[in-house]
Amino acid sequence: MAENVNGFLADGRYKPGLAHGISSTYLFIDPEKDPLLVGYATLTFDSVRLTNTEKKEMEELVGIAQFGAVRIQMIGIDHRHQRTHCGRELLEAITGLARRISDDVAVRFLLADANVRRIEFYESAGFVLNQAKREIERTKRERSVSMRLDLLEGLKGEDSADQPAQAAVKQ
Repeated sequence: MAENVNGFLADGRYKPGLAHGISSTYLFIDPEKDPLLVGYATLTFDSVRLTNTEKKEMEELVGIAQFGAVRIQMIGIDHRHQRTHCGRELLEAITGLARRISDDVAVRFLLADANVRRIEFYESAGFVLNQAKREIERTKRERSVSMRLDLLEGLKGEDSADQPAQAAVKQ
């Protein structure tokens, strides 16, 4: 798993998505740290299917099977900056960006395939496990689980969501 995350930038695996206009990679740069590049995140658009129970909670949306989403396709922090809260800062910047996108484009959720060792990290940021069968079966449960953050829920009084992602630079 670490080789996949570490090699994503170095091997140029972000380039096809960029070239075809289906993803964007954001570099997390801190000019006060060495090295300057602290981490990155690649985002793409997707959709998420809710369970029937979840859909019933949104009675006014009868007949809608899937909801628009921004997916964190890949995210990584340089190993020299892990356990220094840089991952939390990067996720907050990406969450803020997704909320700003949701102001203009019909996306309701931020999706992530969380490493099984990092589930609590995502939960502490407000993510919950996706319960729809399609979402559960899509991931390799021994390695990652499908999680989502409701972008509209965070708009109910969270001032931090309106802060700009100053450290994120689009590549």
